[in-house]
Amino acid sequence: MIRAELHAHSTISDGRDSVKKLLSVAVSKKIDLISITDHDTVQGSLEAMDIVEEEHLPVKVLPGCEVTSSSGHVLAYGILNDIDPKMSMEETCKAVREAGGVCFLAHPFDFIRGGSIRTGDFRVVDGVESFNAKSYFNFIAKRYARKFSKPEIAGSDAHSARSVGLAITLLPQNVDALKGLFLAKYDGKRVSIRERLAFLLFQLNRRL
Repeated sequence: MIRAELHAHSTISDGRDSVKKLLSVAVSKKIDLISITDHDTVQGSLEAMDIVEEEHLPVKVLPGCEVTSSSGHVLAYGILNDIDPKMSMEETCKAVREAGGVCFLAHPFDFIRGGSIRTGDFRVVDGVESFNAKSYFNFIAKRYARKFSKPEIAGSDAHSARSVGLAITLLPQNVDALKGLFLAKYDGKRVSIRERLAFLLFQLNRRL
């Protein structure tokens, strides 16, 4: 199986660490594939692809980003261009598919962090992030993913290199990464309270 980290943020959006550091930690943790899913931009993924190629790192990059739709966040995979934010969920998913990608609801029901609370959005997306290392609503996300027969993935939602690999999605070997998302299994643990508090303090200091 391919060990994949499908939800990580760099300093290009609201993460603490650079793309290069995220990749370094991914390699050290023997992660086979990573997606840098910065908010509303694929720049982190594009930079990661360049670094991997230039430095011949033993990790693959699945390009993507976390798009802000009008009803909640969407993890878009397999795209190389930015998707306009603030469109409806239907328009967002249509744009992602037209760009050759697939879309998974990010941390649904976690309304504090921009997760969709509309059950109708489960009908529109291709799949669901049923386990998010920072969410306390995973049990509801899983329930609705299965109710609507949607494939499920996990994501660390890492905003620091330290959190990379907390949640791993297992993809089948010898299958295109995008297709593999529809056949995935996953395992993970939640971010510790200490880590959450450290990140909140970091975000507060950035705004002061």
